[in-house]
Amino acid sequence: MQKEPNTSRAPQSMQAREKAAERRRQKEILRQKAMRRYHILMTVLAVLSVLSVFGVYFIVTSIWGMLKNSQQGQASGTTGSSQTVSEQSSSASASEPVPVAMDKPADPNLWSLLLTNTTHPLPEGYEPELESVGTNSRNGQQFMEKRAAAKLIEMFDAAKAEGIELVARSAYRSTKEQKKLFDSMQASYIQKGMSEEEAFAETKKWRNEPGTSEHETGLAVDIVGAQDINANLVGELETRAWAVWLKTHAADYGFILRYPADKTEFTGTSFEPWHYRYVGVEDAKKIMALGLSLEEYLGKTE
Repeated sequence: MQKEPNTSRAPQSMQAREKAAERRRQKEILRQKAMRRYHILMTVLAVLSVLSVFGVYFIVTSIWGMLKNSQQGQASGTTGSSQTVSEQSSSASASEPVPVAMDKPADPNLWSLLLTNTTHPLPEGYEPELESVGTNSRNGQQFMEKRAAAKLIEMFDAAKAEGIELVARSAYRSTKEQKKLFDSMQASYIQKGMSEEEAFAETKKWRNEPGTSEHETGLAVDIVGAQDINANLVGELETRAWAVWLKTHAADYGFILRYPADKTEFTGTSFEPWHYRYVGVEDAKKIMALGLSLEEYLGKTE
């Protein structure tokens, strides 16, 4: 008699397999969760590492900056102390010269800084020692104070070497000559219909009254290019090559543009790009560099 097969084991085997499969799924789920936590942890650690690097960098740079500033402060303090000692030593020694401000003359009483205008007339009895500075076809032989004359000739030679021929159109004038020129200009305005007062006021814009003209000092000169010896003296001459050269180089020889366009309120005279005044090399360079009128430089603007 044959035995019947045991069919009760089949369901048990299937259940075992399902349980095993379920355990594997659970393990896989746990493994994936662990991997995600691991990746998150690694990311956080990486971010923290970067932040810590930057933090260390900023801390180091801050400390370095503080140390550097401290050293500079100590150096400045040392320098300041040295300067203080130096200043005290200088003031203690009466024989050492006191520095002069850049915008002030070293010696305002120098002969070359004589101020002559409507409020500062020529000193009584003033007579410059004159020397010729050449002859021109319009006004004949011209003269200047001899020390200024030497520098003018030196300047003319320098300009000629650069192709600029300069001429002293009008230099020294006696008080008598100045009066003649002033009266002549005033009369010409009267002939044009102006009253005597109006003509006087208009003439003063272009000519100083006798006794107040720089030309009477022997230190002033009207300079033009040779081609403009007979030209009308007008402001537009400033564009001429000779006028540009003078404005650029005159100070090197001790001359200043005496009546700039923007200084009329101080000089009382209209813009004259041809009128130059000798003041000496040191003072000329300072005046031109600072853009001052002679009145401002000497502190005599009233």
